[in-house]
Amino acid sequence: MKNIILLLTFSLIMVIGVSAQNLVLKEGLYYSEKGNLYTGRYTTCFESGNKKSNVDIANGKINGAVTYYYENGNVMETGAFVDNEKNGQWLRWDEAGHKIAEAYYVSGKKDGTWLVWDAAGIKRYEMIYAMGEKVGKWSMWDENGKLMSEKSYNSI
Repeated sequence: MKNIILLLTFSLIMVIGVSAQNLVLKEGLYYSEKGNLYTGRYTTCFESGNKKSNVDIANGKINGAVTYYYENGNVMETGAFVDNEKNGQWLRWDEAGHKIAEAYYVSGKKDGTWLVWDAAGIKRYEMIYAMGEKVGKWSMWDENGKLMSEKSYNSI
């Protein structure tokens, strides 16, 4: 259960790896080595040299598509930011390449139906958020796909 909860956080903290661009993160904004707000694609790498992330930045803020990778080269997570906040659909895969989660954000807040599958493709969780608040019916299934529990949350 702890692993699933961690999975649902969708890497809330981004760890910056080795990069040839040497950007400086200060007060939530990315700056070039010359001290200018950075605009462009920022790519980080693992010590092995394999790609760790691709992040689009505009005027110092994460804006646009992001992709995070496992060290083996497989995609871990994709999504987008608007003004440094998660926005739209986010997808996550395990190291073997199985899709294991789908989530949605609006202005950095959880919003919409979130789904979690195990590596065998069995849906394990379905949760609904409205601007960061739990709403609607939340469901959990066992490893055989049998509904184990449901809980309803009132709208805000």
